[in-house]
Amino acid sequence: MKAVYTEYTGNDHYITLMAEKTKQHIDEQLNLFLDGLNKMIQLSEKYGEINSTVLELNKENEEVDKNMEQTLKLLREVSAQTNILAINANIEAYRLGPKGDVFKIIATEVRKLSDITSNASVNMTNTTSKLTKQTSEMTQILNENNQTLFQVVQELEKGKESFISMYTDSENIVTESMVLDDTLKTIYDLIQKVYTMVEYNKMSYGNVKRILLQQVELTKEMIDDINQELGVSANFTSYKGAIDLYQEFYKNFKNENLEHCLAVIHHALDNGEDAEFITTQILERTVESIGREQIDRLVPLSEIYVNGRIIEACLDVLLPLLEKDQKGKKLGKIIIGNAFGDYHALGRQIISTFLRMAGFDVVDLGLSVSNETFVEVVRKEKANLICVSALILHTAEEVIHLRELLDKKGLRHVKILVGGAPFNFDPRLVQRVKADAMAQNGIEAIKTAKELLGLLHKRVVK
Repeated sequence: MKAVYTEYTGNDHYITLMAEKTKQHIDEQLNLFLDGLNKMIQLSEKYGEINSTVLELNKENEEVDKNMEQTLKLLREVSAQTNILAINANIEAYRLGPKGDVFKIIATEVRKLSDITSNASVNMTNTTSKLTKQTSEMTQILNENNQTLFQVVQELEKGKESFISMYTDSENIVTESMVLDDTLKTIYDLIQKVYTMVEYNKMSYGNVKRILLQQVELTKEMIDDINQELGVSANFTSYKGAIDLYQEFYKNFKNENLEHCLAVIHHALDNGEDAEFITTQILERTVESIGREQIDRLVPLSEIYVNGRIIEACLDVLLPLLEKDQKGKKLGKIIIGNAFGDYHALGRQIISTFLRMAGFDVVDLGLSVSNETFVEVVRKEKANLICVSALILHTAEEVIHLRELLDKKGLRHVKILVGGAPFNFDPRLVQRVKADAMAQNGIEAIKTAKELLGLLHKRVVK
C-alpha cells in the first residue's frame, strides 16, 4: 500500500504539501477579495461625498435661480418701461414736427435698448432653465450610482462573511490534512502487524486443522449415541457427497422436473445410501429451503402443489424401505395435520414419514384441518399427541384455539407439537399459541414426540 502511494504521488508527504499549497492559494484569494472590498467601500464613501457636494450645489443653484428669476423679472419690467419710453418719445417727436428730430433719435435708441434687454432676459431664462435641468439630471444620476454602489458594497459585505467562513473551514481542513501523513504511517504499521499475524496463523493452521478433525470424530461419536437412543440408524456419507446430492436434487426440484428428481433418489440408493440418509439430507433440507422461499417471496399455490407432488413421489419410493427397518411394537398413536387454512403439505409429509419410521402409529388428516376435526379424531383414536404444521403466521395462530377447545372438551392431557416456518423464525410463538413444544426437522420431531409421551427422559447437561 505504501509503495503504491509513493509511486503515485512521488513523495511521502504529498498530502501535506498539497494542503499547504491549497492554503496559500486560499490566502491569496482572500486578500484580493478583502482589498477589492475595501476599495469599493472607499469609492462608496467618495461617491457619498460627491453626492453631498452636488446636493449642496443644487441647493445653491436653487437660490441662484430664485435671484436670477427676480433679476429677469426686473429686466422684463425695464424692457417694458423702456419700450413705453420709446413710444412716448415717438409721440413727442411727431407732435413737435421738425423740432422733434431729437426725440426720434432718442426713441430709436430707447427701442434698441428695450430689444436688447428683452433678448437678454430670454437668453438668461433659457440658460438658467438648461443649467437647472442639467444639475437636476446630474444629481439624479449620482444618486442612482451611489445607490447601486451601496447595494454592491452590501452584497460584498455579505459575501465577506461567507468567504471568511469558507476560509476558516479550509484552514480546518488543511490543519486536519496535515496530520494525514502520520495517520497513513500508522496504517502502514498496522498493516505490517496484520501481515505478521497472518504469517503466524499460517504456521498454526496445521494444528487447527488437526483439532477440527478430532472434533469431527467426537461429533460423529456423539451423533451415534443420540441415534442409538432415538432408535434410528446413521450413515456418514462424505460431507461433499451429501452437498452434491442435495444440490443436484434441489436444482431439478426448482425446475419442477419430477423425472430427474426420482433419478437422483434412485441413483443415491444404487450407490449404497440408505433411505433414512436420503430423507434427512435431501428431502428434508429441500422442504426447509422451499419453506423459506415461500415465506420470503410468496411462491404461488401452483408451485406449492407441484412441489408437493414431487415430494410425495419421492416418499413413495423411500417409505417402503424405511418401514422395513421398523422393529417391535408401535410406540403410540399420533394425530398429524395442517392447521386450519394451511395448504402446505411438504413439511407435514416429511415429519409424518419420520414418525412412522421411528415406530409411531400416525394418523395423517391432511391439509386445512379444523380444530373440531382434530379433537374428534383424538378422542376417537385415544391419542395423546397432536402434531400441527403451519406455513404462515395466521394459520399458526389457529393452534391457540385448538388448545382452548381441547381444554374445554376435557382433553387437557393431550399434548400439541407444532412445526413450520413461523415457529422457526420466532420460537416464542410456541408459548404464545400455548403449544407444548416445536420441532424443526424429522429427527427433532421423533425425540420431542418421545419426550412429550414420556418415552424418553430429557437429558440434563451438567
